[in-house]
Amino acid sequence: MRSLAAALAAVLPVSACSAAGGYGTEITSEEFETGYSTVYAETISFSGFENKEYESELNLSVENDVKAAVEEFDSLAQEAAETLPEGVKSALNITQDVKRADSGFVSFVESHYIYVGGAHGNTSWYPRNIDVISSDPHNLTLSELFSDEEYKEKLTLLMEEEIKEDPERYSGLWEQPSVNDETENNFYVTDSDLVIFFPPYTLSYYAKGFVEFDIRLTEIEGMLKDEYKRLVIEGKSQ
Repeated sequence: MRSLAAALAAVLPVSACSAAGGYGTEITSEEFETGYSTVYAETISFSGFENKEYESELNLSVENDVKAAVEEFDSLAQEAAETLPEGVKSALNITQDVKRADSGFVSFVESHYIYVGGAHGNTSWYPRNIDVISSDPHNLTLSELFSDEEYKEKLTLLMEEEIKEDPERYSGLWEQPSVNDETENNFYVTDSDLVIFFPPYTLSYYAKGFVEFDIRLTEIEGMLKDEYKRLVIEGKSQ
């Protein structure tokens, strides 16, 4: 059985470059197979930030996180190989999805799909929402976007309205959505929307996948901190 290290040594990365809303992005992918697993892993790097020090820090952070995830998966896959049926391999799929990259703001989601046995694999999303022109750029929580202390209650009401307006999309929910401490990191920002998401099994069954609520930035403009109203202004001009 080829080990992960041996497989990595044989991999030639494939890159895809683009300019996302003014910032450059480069996605590099690696794909390989061992005797007990298959792996597809993307990393992303950004360019064009005014803060070059943070640009390097962010790019290195993503690279290190992906490497750590692959190494952790390899340990799980080696253990799973002892119990999986013959011919069945563990699998890891890591992808990067840029949601927004303009106005001094970057929002992207790193998705991890892992299968190490059982009826199905599991997918986790790791969003990063960063004010890259801040004096202290970091991964923002939902609360850091708002000046309105009642933002949780108001966002919850907007999600409830979405369910009423689109019952087909939100059919099969066994629980109503609410904004709370557990959702502080479960969001991303597009040109037009703040999107709050709930992982499988949180509001509905596995096959439903991630349940997302698209809240128009124009609807919450008055709740945002002054420094983030620029996201709405830029979004209007897209």
